[in-house]
Amino acid sequence: MTKLIVIENTVVRQDAFGRYCLNDLHRAAVAQGKATESQRPSNFLKSEGVSNFVQKASEATKIASVNIIKGGIESGSWAVELIAIRYAAWIDPAFEVQVYERFRDSVKSNNGVLVEKVQAGLAMLAFYKQELRIAPSAMLGAMKKLQSSLGMPDILPAYAIDAPEKSVTGSSEVTHSLTELLLLHGKPYTPQSGYRRLQLLGLAERKSRPSSKHPDKEKLFWSLTEKGLQFGKNLTDNNNPRQTQPHFYDSLFPKLLSVMMNGIAA
Repeated sequence: MTKLIVIENTVVRQDAFGRYCLNDLHRAAVAQGKATESQRPSNFLKSEGVSNFVQKASEATKIASVNIIKGGIESGSWAVELIAIRYAAWIDPAFEVQVYERFRDSVKSNNGVLVEKVQAGLAMLAFYKQELRIAPSAMLGAMKKLQSSLGMPDILPAYAIDAPEKSVTGSSEVTHSLTELLLLHGKPYTPQSGYRRLQLLGLAERKSRPSSKHPDKEKLFWSLTEKGLQFGKNLTDNNNPRQTQPHFYDSLFPKLLSVMMNGIAA
């Protein structure tokens, strides 16, 4: 069950598997003067005896008890509750007691409506990320809406970077819809035939969702595949957040057109 943990105005986030963000715990401890920069999660995980403890915890919980993510808005070290408490103890005994009490209070909390909202929101965000392959900027926007609706402190970054995997610009790159870019480049594809070509090359796929007006019918939409994300990104459609609207990087569109016309998938 998802728990809403707030320590000194710092929300300790959870991932889809219920693991806690150790970096959030570190920020909370630093804010209280109970931790130093040298007590970051990366140093804790390297400390004596922790590796074996993590292994035993993984065996007991049947999932990876620690997950380290590099890059993106979810960057950091995520760990199950047992390891999160041990990390708090490694930082400071008084901080361990505080964290333990917050975990215990969250179990006792009778604010079931809030917990249900958090669960539903996290489930939706997990779906967006896994099934729709939403771009980082769109994910950040969805997370901010969830944060605001729950009355949480604003702890999220101001922006996220949307760029090709090997980009070194350090900022988001300009994108446009397939319709706009085809008009600009004057190539022999309509948006419909262009997407069918991308589908044939494994760069895009057709997805569906239930119609809002007619639940017994389906609405079709296009989404970039993992391979297709090298040329663009999936944004949430302005007309319906349950479907995607692919956008393509302007700088890579000539290369994409070459792939489409030569019939060779990158």
